[in-house]
Amino acid sequence: MAGFTDIAKLDAHMATASYIEGATPSQADISVFKAIAPPGAAYPNALRWYKNIGSMSDFKMANLPGTFKSLAAAAAPAPAPAAEAKAKGKPSPEEIEKMKAEKAAQPKKEKGPAAQEKKPKEEKKKEEKTDPVVDEAKAAADAKKAAEKALKALIKEGGKKGVEIEGASDMGGLDFFCTTMELPDGNEEHLELSMLAMNAEPDPEAEDRKGCSGHIGKMIYSAGVAQLALVAYVPDDEFNKSASKVDVGAWMDHVLGVIGGVVTKKATPVISQIPDKKTGDVLAGTNGKIKGKVVVAVAKADAEKGKFPLKDKDAAMSAAFQFLRSKGAFPEDDGDESDDMVFGDDDDLDAFE
Repeated sequence: MAGFTDIAKLDAHMATASYIEGATPSQADISVFKAIAPPGAAYPNALRWYKNIGSMSDFKMANLPGTFKSLAAAAAPAPAPAAEAKAKGKPSPEEIEKMKAEKAAQPKKEKGPAAQEKKPKEEKKKEEKTDPVVDEAKAAADAKKAAEKALKALIKEGGKKGVEIEGASDMGGLDFFCTTMELPDGNEEHLELSMLAMNAEPDPEAEDRKGCSGHIGKMIYSAGVAQLALVAYVPDDEFNKSASKVDVGAWMDHVLGVIGGVVTKKATPVISQIPDKKTGDVLAGTNGKIKGKVVVAVAKADAEKGKFPLKDKDAAMSAAFQFLRSKGAFPEDDGDESDDMVFGDDDDLDAFE
């Protein structure tokens, strides 16, 4: 990966590839992107890749798979050949060197004291700007800031969706729901955090209710470019009158049997969280009282087999409802097509940016 900070090598690689590693973007692309300057027109393949990565939002960059690495920039790429420069109406390297020599031979203009004092400051500023240690620290700080912002939005989305599910359950008397989440973008670990936020116990002194759905069984989905992430949750029997009808592992196995996929985290006991009273941070909170179990899984995309995350998401939700109905844990379909409305798939996500 470090070798691709050499623009010539990057251009050669991108002649037959779309990304640094594999067929989808990753932190390897972000590592190289942040280490280099925009490639010139003489390197069209690298320039195409650079513009593609640069079009991504900070949130998208922060949540790509892989590990970000701070890379030292390579030496500036060699200039375009003389023939190419001439064809573009630009002076060739030889002509540029000749002009530099002629300029150097001319008498130097005297500079006043103010200019002499200013020059060292400019040189120092330039050195600081190109210092690899400074650049590496800034890149790390920017990456950390972006990750913290993304996590905050993720938790907020989960808390809001949890309240919506609580309200729908109160009105319809339902014990189980299925819905989608946008911000995890196919990342199963982030989707599990969404479930944690949805199950958070409310703070009676807070202005806004968040979470509040720990007593409701759920399967949630997030479709990304490379995969569909799935998290299933079933509370203990004492908190949900239909919980005894649904085994969380069997529920997930049924869905994966329909769409194809693998379990990445088998049935694991969990407990609801009470957010920190000062910051409202659910990750820094304390244990609540509602207990249950979660299972985490993923279904990888495979274009050759016609497997796409968005398509798998629809099939997974249908299979999940079918399983619940077969166990008597969800009402039979009455054909009114109200599921999408009840489960909040059309939320306005601008509020989380």
